[in-house]
Amino acid sequence: MSMDNRSTSALFKRAEQLKRWDESEANKHSGIPKSPSMRRIKFSSGCIFLAACMAGDKDEVSRLLETGADIDTANVDGLTALHQVSYVFRSIGNGYMFT
Repeated sequence: MSMDNRSTSALFKRAEQLKRWDESEANKHSGIPKSPSMRRIKFSSGCIFLAACMAGDKDEVSRLLETGADIDTANVDGLTALHQVSYVFRSIGNGYMFT
């Protein structure tokens, strides 16, 4: 198949795909465009807390603890914030200290 035929075929397939989408039930249910605030992904405070611990972000960890983050939150592997911090500590070495 030549390059021209491939391009034409790809454009035709994309046009057909868009036509099917326009006629689909999913498209009909989404008639009202969502506002930007509705499109945002919102993470739980526990998830943010674990990420801050893994990153070693002391300020964020402190802020989350002050706002009531659950220190016993675990990820899907069962690791808690203490596991995350100890991993960071071991990875960086003995010279690393949280103050």
